[in-house]
Amino acid sequence: MKTTNLYSVFFLLLLTFSSGLLFSCGGTDQKEATESNETDSVTVETETVVEIVNPSEEYQTFVSALDTTKMSSSKQAAEKFQELYASATPEQADEGFLIFDKLYTSLAYNLDEQHYKNGEQSGQYDKYDQIAGIYNGYNDGKDASPEIMAYHKELASHGFGIGMVEGSTFILQNRDFLKEYFYDKISEPLQKYLVQKNKEAKEMFASDGGLIISPTRLAERIIWAENFIKENPDFYSELMDELKGSKKIYLTYLLEGMDNTPLFDYQTKEITQDFQEAYQTVTSSYSDTETAAIIKPYYEAIKNKNTKKQEELMAKYQAEGKIYKNEY
Repeated sequence: MKTTNLYSVFFLLLLTFSSGLLFSCGGTDQKEATESNETDSVTVETETVVEIVNPSEEYQTFVSALDTTKMSSSKQAAEKFQELYASATPEQADEGFLIFDKLYTSLAYNLDEQHYKNGEQSGQYDKYDQIAGIYNGYNDGKDASPEIMAYHKELASHGFGIGMVEGSTFILQNRDFLKEYFYDKISEPLQKYLVQKNKEAKEMFASDGGLIISPTRLAERIIWAENFIKENPDFYSELMDELKGSKKIYLTYLLEGMDNTPLFDYQTKEITQDFQEAYQTVTSSYSDTETAAIIKPYYEAIKNKNTKKQEELMAKYQAEGKIYKNEY
């Protein structure tokens, strides 16, 4: 609190220009001056207002000017994020991440297009097989040449990597990249979402017409998504839509199985042990979830060999938009 004595200021001015007059005053005048001084004292309270400027407009302008065909753009955008959002609120940082994420998605798509065209032109479709899956953890790259490993490191330093599906390599997002530049700035819900997405991207879930992870692990992903959606109903719509889409795909395959990971054994026509375990986990460990409410009657119909009930439930879940309709 800052105190300003207005009378004292006036007193000093008079002292400067009329010292003789003031010093001729007697004791009575001094007493009156003192009383007047106390009366005229004014207390002025001041507040320091810190203005928090949202840097998203500047960041959007910067990101929009970057080349979406060059991998270097991701690192430029990430470094600019750290610069502009150093003192930002988590909510503002979330805005910045969403701007970055659109660029990141475009870059992955464009780089993959280039990757495919380069393979066509050179005829070397297997050139990057030795570094495919390093991000996913099923390849250590020890058989790759120094040249190819250098390319892997360059990709990783900009948030990308090489994956493989059905014998063909492609460019993927190496989402470990996001930890360094974004995790300490963004909100807790967004960080949880990105951590889970990175985990799922590394594990993948299906390839070559079959599940890579167990049906139980697939069920746990569905439960995680259900809980996250319930806890964060106002989460960013573009990411929420993506999460709901993944959850719908997972639930579809949990109920139907896949060609190379069938729900029913091709020989015995009985539900496989892996799917039994998944259904039992959901109905016992997560009995109060929406997912359990979907699985329980379906599992009962399977155990009772009630094919008609199974079909009715599947049609119901499809009509309600809970799972996708199998077009095959």
